[in-house]
Amino acid sequence: MDLEARLDLLMSLAADDREGPPTRIADAPASGAASTSRLPPRLRHTRSVGALRPLNIRSLRLRGGGRMSLMRVLMTNACSFNCHYCPMRRDRDLPRTLLKPEELVRIFLEAHRRRWCGGLFVTTGIPGRPVKVMDDLIRALELLRETHGFRGYIHVKMVPGGEPAQIARLTALASRVSINLETPCGASLLQIAPEKRFATTLANLESARAQVVRQWGEEADGRPRDRSHPNGASGMTMQFVVGATPDSDRDVLAKVTDLYAGGGIHHAHFSAFRPIRDTPMEEHRAAPALREHRLYQADYLLRTYDFGRDEIVFDTRGNIPLERDPKTTWALAHPERFPIDVRTAEIGELVRVPGIGPATARRLVEERPRTTLRGLTDLRRLGVITKRAAGFLTLAGRRLAGVRWVEQLDFWRAEDEVGAYRFVYQVSPGTFR
Repeated sequence: MDLEARLDLLMSLAADDREGPPTRIADAPASGAASTSRLPPRLRHTRSVGALRPLNIRSLRLRGGGRMSLMRVLMTNACSFNCHYCPMRRDRDLPRTLLKPEELVRIFLEAHRRRWCGGLFVTTGIPGRPVKVMDDLIRALELLRETHGFRGYIHVKMVPGGEPAQIARLTALASRVSINLETPCGASLLQIAPEKRFATTLANLESARAQVVRQWGEEADGRPRDRSHPNGASGMTMQFVVGATPDSDRDVLAKVTDLYAGGGIHHAHFSAFRPIRDTPMEEHRAAPALREHRLYQADYLLRTYDFGRDEIVFDTRGNIPLERDPKTTWALAHPERFPIDVRTAEIGELVRVPGIGPATARRLVEERPRTTLRGLTDLRRLGVITKRAAGFLTLAGRRLAGVRWVEQLDFWRAEDEVGAYRFVYQVSPGTFR
């Protein structure tokens, strides 16, 4: 079965809530597609792009190199908030859908039984009071963990405005908890989401974070993890919408590093703003996709390469230059640090070289005592991207490249995206992050 047929078949499980005899998997057509006439009215439009289809299955990269298929579920695209940029905003005319907690659980467990997915990601709009939405999220996780005994990976996106006891319960049941901050400060959030309060979202994040940090501390002291109640042990994430407000990359990364300093955060997500049809920001210019990519690269430098936020190079507007990656930009801005000798440099020096990552730097240091490095071929064999690194390296005092960095002169800046088609979206690419 192709992916579309699988998703249709799984959606047919939600038909059990309609009036009349329940629909079983066996009742689905031979192609695997669900009959929309069997679904309750609130699920009739799930195939419409405007409805932000409630299910998809994506591959998640795991630390250590493995991968896991993750079922991503949007419980509802109905929302009481009227955020200017959001495809689910209250005043937007689009078909609305709603999966109940019991339906979500049936769908996921069937997909897991068939080995179509190994874990679950749950997000939702906020119809009505956030407290009621949090109850539904908790109900779904309680059914999975405590009724059906699922002990695998669950990532849940918490909605701002929940009560402290709800935040504690949801975090206890989840492998990972995330929350959308949208912007780095309250003043800019009010520009695009006047009904939301940044302080409320940040307070909710701090409540969950304290629980995650406590779990990490207990595991460090030797307490085994309870896989049915992991207390967010996989760490938290948060998401920022980039380009919807005047906030610069420096502003965003300053908030990100402040949050990292408190512990409990695994990583940040960045979503380049896209104008959504029939919203107040439909005519707003889209943020360059490359800007989102550069923020992820800078975030990786902060988390993995031991860069400080003051070491990220910004332009006069406080944004990361798009022409080259942040690591290369930093290296070119510090000519006094290069070249370094591959045979004697420390790991901390090697990871600062463009084209050398932490694993490659460790491999170089481990191989040096028992291998004679003679040139670029040996470095490539050990994982060095030599076309990027050669200009910053020497080997026993011998330069490996005559020019430090070569690039083609462009007529336009990368952020101008000259010739790019101006596209207005129906849904946000960042919905399931």
